Amino acid sequence: MNPEPKPALMSQSDFARHRGKSRQYVSKLAKAGVLILRGGKVDVRASDAVLDDKPIVIEAAEPAPAAAVRPPLGDGGQQSTSFAQARTVDQVYKAKLRKLQFETQERKLIPLAEVEAGWSEAGIAIRDAVMGLAPRVCNRLPAEWRAELSAVLDDEARKVLRLLSDDIRNRKTA
Repeated sequence: MNPEPKPALMSQSDFARHRGKSRQYVSKLAKAGVLILRGGKVDVRASDAVLDDKPIVIEAAEPAPAAAVRPPLGDGGQQSTSFAQARTVDQVYKAKLRKLQFETQERKLIPLAEVEAGWSEAGIAIRDAVMGLAPRVCNRLPAEWRAELSAVLDDEARKVLRLLSDDIRNRKTA
């Protein structure tokens, strides 16, 4: 009844089938250093942890012979990890950083500064378009209505922009 356990290592083709991705995509991830490879094979658990962005769980190693047992450094009852486990955690961390770089290059992630600059430019364009509405409309009207209608439209445009600005500020702080 228990599902068949995943093999610890598998080929890139098998890993692609395991993830439901194309072999080319997995090869691209491997070349970018996103996957954890051991002797050309994909470490399934570590690579899945990187791709799923989940922390890797370090399982307790089998007890060492009594002669090789050393007390853990520090107190607090924390279990010490082996060099191999620490190395795996380090590789997973580095692979996650490479995944972020890879997704940035693929334009799946955009740096915050670019997003903020884009929104700032869009906000300025919206403000200029809304504030330019009154002069454009009023120039089509008879001269005796222009001043009064221009003031009313300008006032309403400022109210709308102020409401939008307040709404955006409230969403940022929420």
